[in-house]
Amino acid sequence: MPTVTFDQTYYERLMHEFGYDPLLFGKIDFSLGSLTDEDLQRRWLCHHGGRIFADHMQLGQPGIVTTGFGLSGIPHAGSLSQILRSIALQRGGIPIQIVLGDLDAYNGKAKPLAEARELADKYKEFILALGFDPSLPSRLRAQYDKLEVLRTAYLIGHYMDDHMFNEAEEDLHAFYTARGKVDTTMSYRRKLSLNLMTADFIHLHTSEGFQNILVMLGIDEHKYVRFAQETATRMATAEAPNKTDMTLGGLYSPLIKGFFDYPKMSKSFPESGIRADMSPDNIVRRIMEGEGNYNKPENNVVYQMMAGASWLTPHELKEMYTRCLTGGRRWERAKRAYTDMLVEICSRWPAK
Repeated sequence: MPTVTFDQTYYERLMHEFGYDPLLFGKIDFSLGSLTDEDLQRRWLCHHGGRIFADHMQLGQPGIVTTGFGLSGIPHAGSLSQILRSIALQRGGIPIQIVLGDLDAYNGKAKPLAEARELADKYKEFILALGFDPSLPSRLRAQYDKLEVLRTAYLIGHYMDDHMFNEAEEDLHAFYTARGKVDTTMSYRRKLSLNLMTADFIHLHTSEGFQNILVMLGIDEHKYVRFAQETATRMATAEAPNKTDMTLGGLYSPLIKGFFDYPKMSKSFPESGIRADMSPDNIVRRIMEGEGNYNKPENNVVYQMMAGASWLTPHELKEMYTRCLTGGRRWERAKRAYTDMLVEICSRWPAK
């Protein structure tokens, strides 16, 4: 079924090809806010410009981490892990922007606008219930509600071309198109979505004064950041008022493997994972019975969820790693305890 397997071989090839610095595969020599090296190792896979961002933040230059969510459906454990990573960074003293992609869902995923906007409201309520603080300099917003970013999207479109768009296809594009989830080509609608996503990043500099921007996404979306970096590079040589002087980097998380042999959990394929609106009984059944075969914890879907979609500390996660590695009753008890935690987290999703 999968066309791409997100395993260690894939990650190592990706980092070598694009020159990313390994986090899980090498020593971390920087921190973000109050988050330690161990905290970063637990939550992220690799970065591109993370150390520069951290150094500039320590020097007092204004910086912000930005992330976002496509609104094709109810959040699954992968989306939840990104929300909890955002909250961890914010609690560590790093400003965070979370963008709810209602317009992206409308164009890029052909979601009816009314449904996309309703989902944006529910995502916002959920993220706030999990503890995100929307006070400035952090912010939580939907694309539909920030009209001036549309103007930024139009202005920066001057520096984009068809080759850039074609190079920005994510690694799972063929997997999604074969199942009718997105347009097969880089259509005009998809270009609009990618243009606006890039504007969500660059607007933080051109209109809000942030010198340093770090985009936090899953590793499968790394080409979106490269697209934005190329746009910013071209703008750096532009004439005023479009000339920019900013740093734009990427911080990438590993993907959570899907149940039933899907390459990752995806809102587009509900059977691949655990959604926030699932009943406790269904969550228990997936966690306790659906992990499948694995050769090490890194390839175990339940352990991957523990590492991202949980409140576990680095010390607790280290213990979970050992239990997953050895299996047996202690791992079964650990899975059941995690199930209780995940049920409580998911219970904060608004029912209506």
